Amino acid sequence: MTANKFVYASEADIVKWSKLWQRDYRFGLLLIFPPDPPKSQVDALRAKYDPVSQSVIGAHITLTVCFSEELTGSTELEFFASRIDPFTIYYGPLVNYLPAPGVCLGIQPQQKLAELVKSLESASVFTGAKPRPYPFSAHMTIAENITAEQTNSLMVELKDKVPVGDFLCDHVSYAVPDARFHFTERARLKLGR
Repeated sequence: MTANKFVYASEADIVKWSKLWQRDYRFGLLLIFPPDPPKSQVDALRAKYDPVSQSVIGAHITLTVCFSEELTGSTELEFFASRIDPFTIYYGPLVNYLPAPGVCLGIQPQQKLAELVKSLESASVFTGAKPRPYPFSAHMTIAENITAEQTNSLMVELKDKVPVGDFLCDHVSYAVPDARFHFTERARLKLGR
């Protein structure tokens, strides 16, 4: 992971972002972009049921809080990632977190993912980062910009119609928003030695 190639949104770009919370994401975060499948399947569901979120980022599993500063070196993050061996991620079935509206794919193993997050977030790039507003719970969002009523309706409509399966997680991705607040993968951290 070469850190000196990253370009971040400028101050002028950030002022154009419509929501204040978006500014917290300027320097990116670490997440998992799933392979195909389920990537294309989840992207299609997101495009249909929450096109606003899909326009910001495709199918993913959020891991860390936002970086508090530019990534200027990656050796420390590479070290922390190397301490966790690759493992299998299981996705599905459909879940929600009511009373918070939204529909997601459940993700397992939660404990292994929590260990990965704890290891990664011990890197100095997270010093002073805004704390997580809720306990860590890995999931793959299908729709989040919906009401509680829409959540209940989608849970019925999509029951047994979402992908269920597994994939090998052998890396995590560093994703950063561009001037339009669209996230793309900028680098990968390999898991294990």
